[in-house]
Amino acid sequence: MIASMLTSSRFERVLRLLDQERKLILDGPLSELGAIVARREVLLGELLDQERDLPEAFLAAVKARAERNSRLILASIAGARSAEAEIARIDDARNRLRTYTATGAPVDVAPTRITRDTRA
Repeated sequence: MIASMLTSSRFERVLRLLDQERKLILDGPLSELGAIVARREVLLGELLDQERDLPEAFLAAVKARAERNSRLILASIAGARSAEAEIARIDDARNRLRTYTATGAPVDVAPTRITRDTRA
């Protein structure tokens, strides 16, 4: 009886840690994510060492929450890459001047750099 109660509380702790991971992925700070993942892995390792047959409901809940967190992390990475590309486009536009000829053809003009030594 006591052993099943302890095991049940371990199941709940694992699921709570998966929910905390989700909260960190959504709200940050991501720097704390490593510690949560390490604690979750330790708890899961202990459960696997002590239990041979984990309840199907627990395994389904772990799988669902882990997949959810995985999708959130992948979306976060995609968002960071998109932001990086947008910053690169803005930086490129800042360093380039596009104008048009009298016939309407586009021409890229390299801007001249003004330094302290060449000021009037």
